[in-house]
Amino acid sequence: MGSIMAFLLFTCGLLPLLTEATADHPCVFPFIYKNKSYSSCTKDDYHELWCATSTDHGTKNMLQWKTCSPKEYGGNDGGRACVFPYAYKNQTFYTCTNLDSQKGNFWCATTGSYDKDKKWSYCADTRLSANSHGPCVFPFIYKGKSYSFCTTSGASTGKLWCSLTSNYDTIPKWTYCDPSEPRPCTFPFIFKGKSYSACTMDGSGDKHCGVPRLRNYDKDSKWKACALQEYEGNSNGQPCVFPFTYKGRKFFTCTNEDSDHGRFWCATTGNYDKGKKWSYCADTRVQPGGGDECQ
Repeated sequence: MGSIMAFLLFTCGLLPLLTEATADHPCVFPFIYKNKSYSSCTKDDYHELWCATSTDHGTKNMLQWKTCSPKEYGGNDGGRACVFPYAYKNQTFYTCTNLDSQKGNFWCATTGSYDKDKKWSYCADTRLSANSHGPCVFPFIYKGKSYSFCTTSGASTGKLWCSLTSNYDTIPKWTYCDPSEPRPCTFPFIFKGKSYSACTMDGSGDKHCGVPRLRNYDKDSKWKACALQEYEGNSNGQPCVFPFTYKGRKFFTCTNEDSDHGRFWCATTGNYDKGKKWSYCADTRVQPGGGDECQ
């Protein structure tokens, strides 16, 4: 009998003794469970990921809970996966949002523009956390300087980020500018029937510099925010050094040779073959038909 009871406790855990909410209730983060604070879904005392859906207003102790969804669901696009970034009300989102959601559930667009395509899903609960959610706010203030684009300033990893408030210095909420598909810009491209051969701010109410990833935004709604400075790589976004040597050849421009996803990169020392240091190039460095010029 003891082994049967132990099996039941392991299988069911302690959570079913509490009040379980229906799946359409949003997760609430952070929450307190057994004097421990949680900022994301957890498996503590249960065999599946779960989260709180309501908490005590004062103590944040969990009152109700639900099993976390590991993937997108519902919406009007068959639970298709989120696409980041996406445009909603002419703002740029790199996170799920509960803006205009009747029950407070977090959702995302499933194309690059909800404004144009009106396609969406509820977000996987595992995407959510106690981190801030919302659109990038451009321009924003960081250390007294104004930014109208994602920046690597202050990021030790060289990753692009944006503020979710107009003044990060006073209200420090932010998110990484991580696209769903790390693709390079494609030039030329078509936007609203017009051909572009460089990054543009046309059609971007938040002054974000965005460009489609594929040839025709009007058809596929795919785009990315242009990086205006070098980012990531193993030199954490250090600026390009030209010319640089790679595989014994000299490069005077960024290259996508041997690059995952075709993104353009550069060495951050004069000789990649020796230093092995590199960053992804600012998209504003890339020209139509861009590639390497070497000798």
